[in-house]
Amino acid sequence: MKEPIKQIRLLLVSNNEELQTLLQKYVNDLTVAKSEEEAKKQFHSSPADIIVCDLADSLEFCKELKKQAPTVPVIFIGPKDEDLLYEAINAQIDRYFLKPYDFKQLKKTLQEFETKIFMQKVKEYNTFMLHQYKNAIDSSNIVSKTDINGIITYVNDEFCKISGYTKEELLGKNHNIVRHPDVPKENFKRFWDTILSKKIWKGTVKNRAKDGTTFYVNTTVIPILDWNGDITEFVAIRYDVTNSVKLQEKLQKKERELETLNKELEKRVEEKTKQLRELNLTLEKRVECEVTKNREKDRMMFQQARLASLGEMLGNIAHQWRQPLMELGILLYKIKKLSSDEKIDEIYEKGTAILEKMSQTISDFQNFFSPDKKKERFNVAEVIKNTQAIMEGVLKKSGIAVNLQYEEDIEVEGYKNEFSQVILNIISNAKDALIDANPPQKIINISMKTSQNSLTIEIEDNGGGISPHIIEKIFEPYFTTKQHKKGTGLGLYMSKMIIEESMGGELGVKNGKSGAKFIIKLPVKV
Repeated sequence: MKEPIKQIRLLLVSNNEELQTLLQKYVNDLTVAKSEEEAKKQFHSSPADIIVCDLADSLEFCKELKKQAPTVPVIFIGPKDEDLLYEAINAQIDRYFLKPYDFKQLKKTLQEFETKIFMQKVKEYNTFMLHQYKNAIDSSNIVSKTDINGIITYVNDEFCKISGYTKEELLGKNHNIVRHPDVPKENFKRFWDTILSKKIWKGTVKNRAKDGTTFYVNTTVIPILDWNGDITEFVAIRYDVTNSVKLQEKLQKKERELETLNKELEKRVEEKTKQLRELNLTLEKRVECEVTKNREKDRMMFQQARLASLGEMLGNIAHQWRQPLMELGILLYKIKKLSSDEKIDEIYEKGTAILEKMSQTISDFQNFFSPDKKKERFNVAEVIKNTQAIMEGVLKKSGIAVNLQYEEDIEVEGYKNEFSQVILNIISNAKDALIDANPPQKIINISMKTSQNSLTIEIEDNGGGISPHIIEKIFEPYFTTKQHKKGTGLGLYMSKMIIEESMGGELGVKNGKSGAKFIIKLPVKV
């Protein structure tokens, strides 16, 4: 533990001055109670995140605290006594340290608890934010979900409001409950063919409400896939465009009426003109002039009506701003996958960078459903090669050579895609460092070595290394040196979480001979 623990409040119940002095160096928010009564008052007035108890015969007190706050970790320091240890285990005391205790191990335990507490708070915060995002979408859109057979599994209040049905009347029913009988069956066949092929469907749909009235919605249906790429459900997001469609229908009707009226008017004018021409040439000219004025007025009315329709339609288009961002990302990815041209790779990199900037403030809402992840065995060298291939065009364009050295193929158990993301993130950071430093030869060396039951992966560049005053901070969340590049500061933090929390390994960094060296250690199960 190189820095004080800033994220937790620790209550120390002890008369041990040495322990108090040592903990004060590593815990910013430390409360000390020298008796059980004092500890009770402190705990009730300002609940602690972790409790460390080092009072003789205080196990009963710890058990009482554990009952009151079962989620608060309790560390008990006591004598080597099997009965006492068994009693502590039954009371679900989180850690039992024997006297004399190992302070280094105590610090390590506190750090583990701090990490768990921090991750729980992150989880609670993310859940809180997701609820807000969901509420924001539900309050401004018409949302529904169905299973793969079209059976409704969720509707929001806006859906109930526009359809006239209650949630109880909709849940468990087929979505065709709101289908309008005027819509041809061929339309629905094309619709199902699209979404069952895992593509997004968009269009304006004519529906019928419970009371028989008609409403129109601009609809986007998105297939939701699991980790295996299979469809699990469909999410539909809609906007009410009933007024716009009805206005358009009225305008079209008005156009037809105006066209008919103009034709009739022209006939009447021609007849009247013939009559007037015989009477007076001057009067004929005046009539022609009046006819021209009337036509001009009709054109102006028609133009104003079309402009009003255009304004209404533009307002509805604005509501769909968020959808094209996602579709552009998909199109860029498809273009990249269909081409091996380096220029396409460059365009893809620039395009995705622009999309990331545009969607930075709305980026955490795309994964509402996150299915359970399953570990798998995968070949480490193969994943590194595939990851390197993804960046091959960018690396070659930047004049960067990547050397991969290993003695044998090693398989580990973990999350293949997440591990690939870690390698991609480290290589990308090395690329940026090499471009900034611009040495005569830009090189990234990757080596793999095995020893006993572990695999060590070293990724080293010759970009000059990391400044000593920030090297200990680069794994902290939101810490970044790329302000001018709009870095988020989460890449290395998430990489460390993936390696250490998800895969049970270690991720560290140090400066090598000519650049930064990232070291990944993973357990290898035979």
